[in-house]
Amino acid sequence: MKIKLSIIALFFVLFASCTAIYEDGKELAGVLKSEINEIPVDTLKSMIDNGEEFLLIDIRQPAEYEAGNIPGSFSIPRGELEFLILDEYYWEEQFMYTPLKTDKIIVYCKSGTRAVLAVHSLQKLGFENVHNLKDGLIAFSGENPVVTKQPESGGCGD
Repeated sequence: MKIKLSIIALFFVLFASCTAIYEDGKELAGVLKSEINEIPVDTLKSMIDNGEEFLLIDIRQPAEYEAGNIPGSFSIPRGELEFLILDEYYWEEQFMYTPLKTDKIIVYCKSGTRAVLAVHSLQKLGFENVHNLKDGLIAFSGENPVVTKQPESGGCGD
């Protein structure tokens, strides 16, 4: 009887600890999209025109930011976001206050995919009023994205 209970307990623990595994970041972002808030470009433009207060964060790489961005945004690359968002020294260098977890924050990237992951991370850090700019900078600027097919790889060195 003890062996049966042990086996049942083991299966329960193994089953309960299973988590989904995703093919790539796009797939993960697609799943997480239902767990975050998004705002459309028209809403952001209206907020800017009305002078509303919010923090606008561009999470693309510095070279991408320098090539073009939404005026008034701050550049915090995706890989540094969780470390800098509450770093008082970083915000002092920006001549800004450290954001409160209740402040309205809008995050964007080129197409909105990376920003989904960033918004989810900020929510996990306790930020309550954080949003993804739906379809990102492409939608804001009205550009048509150039879709290029990535070469298929068979493994290392291809």
